[in-house]
Amino acid sequence: MRKIIVGINSVVSGMKMAETIFNDYGGIIVSETTILDEHIIRKLKNLDITKIKVLDESEEIIHASDSELFRAQYNVNVEVVKDVLHDISVGRNVNMHRIEMVSDSLFERINENRDIVGCINQIRSVDDYTFAHSVNVSLLAMLIAKWLRFDSQKIRELVQAGLLHDIGKARISEDILNKKGSLSKEEFDEIKKHPVYGYRAVENIPGISKDICLGILMHHERNDGSGYPVGIKGDKIHEFAKIIAVADIYDAMTSNRSYRERESPFEVFEIFENNSFGVLDPVVTNAFLSNIAAYYIGDLIQLNNGMLGEIVYINPMHISQPLVKVGDSYIDLTVHTDIKIAELI
Repeated sequence: MRKIIVGINSVVSGMKMAETIFNDYGGIIVSETTILDEHIIRKLKNLDITKIKVLDESEEIIHASDSELFRAQYNVNVEVVKDVLHDISVGRNVNMHRIEMVSDSLFERINENRDIVGCINQIRSVDDYTFAHSVNVSLLAMLIAKWLRFDSQKIRELVQAGLLHDIGKARISEDILNKKGSLSKEEFDEIKKHPVYGYRAVENIPGISKDICLGILMHHERNDGSGYPVGIKGDKIHEFAKIIAVADIYDAMTSNRSYRERESPFEVFEIFENNSFGVLDPVVTNAFLSNIAAYYIGDLIQLNNGMLGEIVYINPMHISQPLVKVGDSYIDLTVHTDIKIAELI
């Protein structure tokens, strides 16, 4: 199979990279064998890259819409989760056949990290938050498990646990779930029951593993005992729950909610770096931060001072404070600590 050089203006979605492109600081912009989509092509143009090397697969059909197909399947999965949660809210049992279909479709995409991160970052309707959140947590949990080198069976079960982690909320009033103001103590106490409601909804389903059940039950427990519903600590918390906890927090904070605007991924990374010690599992948190941040290299961002820039390097010791290029200048956010990434563009 030949490698050919193509001008950036002739590049189209579906072409496959024949080389890895690095920036000046050794950060990977696009990996070899990546299937190009509109987002990546736009990023390359923004970086003033004029030519790239791609594989000439004239005898092999490449589906130019691979990325679009991923997003289409993502939207289908969100709708399936919506139907499953609706069934539970009206007293029906969990439709595990449909959950397994969704989990299988997600697991098939386990190596498409960039598409996964892209879907999770897309702006979503607040009204669809609960359903998209379940799919996003499942995808993020799958990536974390892969980075932790879990075997395929465990990853498949974790994907299902991620999809089902919030099903107990189907038993809670929407008035409480969508309340814009502060919750009363009674309302918050009701919210804190959702892991138990979820556990009870699945514990007697034939064939469902205990690991999935415990992942659902414990995903709000914290290492220091500050979580709920029981307040257990450390090693007593199931490993699935520790992974779902990180995925859950990240997606919740980077999503628009009825009561607040979303945070940028780097604002959330900073919270993880500064406030998660002793609360979240450090192995899980480190695996997540050290791997996911690399997918933002080359992305355009807006700083909190209004300036526009591009992420060119992720500092492994300070993941939330990358090196940013603004015009012809570079700003090291580990030095200029008053400057933050406000949002991705």
